[in-house]
Amino acid sequence: MKNVKATGIVALVAALGTGGAQAGLINGGFETADLTGWNSSISGGSATVVTSNTTFYTTSVTYLPPVGSYFLAIQSGSADVWQTVFQSLTVAAGESIAGMAAFDWGDYLPFEDGARVRILDAAGALVATPFYLDGNLAPSTQKAFGESDSGYNGPWTAWSWTAAAAGTYTVEFGARNTLDGGGPNQTFGLFDAHVVPEPASLALLSIGLVGLGAMCRRKTA
Repeated sequence: MKNVKATGIVALVAALGTGGAQAGLINGGFETADLTGWNSSISGGSATVVTSNTTFYTTSVTYLPPVGSYFLAIQSGSADVWQTVFQSLTVAAGESIAGMAAFDWGDYLPFEDGARVRILDAAGALVATPFYLDGNLAPSTQKAFGESDSGYNGPWTAWSWTAAAAGTYTVEFGARNTLDGGGPNQTFGLFDAHVVPEPASLALLSIGLVGLGAMCRRKTA
């Protein structure tokens, strides 16, 4: 019988930003210290922007933001329901959305709780899952409750996705309780999601910068 419930910490980070379907992310790094630009779907959990997070488990680990001063902590809630934070934006073909994520799981099997990053298209269909971990996939790193397989304090992990076609896409960060919704339930997401321009755009930018530099030199000559 399960008498103590701890969970997974998703940590997912986001940096550079410009919600709705705009070009670029708004508040990608959560540096406004809140969810400005983002939407959420929460059932029994929470989504909070924090400066650090310490696990509640036997092996105590403090997560710090890998970029900037803040990150998003998504707390797991109702059983088998993904707690999500998401934002839509327009992306050009060849552009990439990238970031970091970490999963801190404090439960034991079969309560495998999970964390993920997903990319959805304009119709809400799944395009890619650039980051996913759950208790079945995460290696056991602590024996928090005397079980044979429990606990995982996962490291920050880089993730990325490149658009094959231009369009409107949604970046979604999520954390989930599995089988039960007992507490405390902690699944946190730290998100660094930024748009990486396609190579052609970078080349044009470089050409423009070279031209601007030449103009400046002529004016000062």
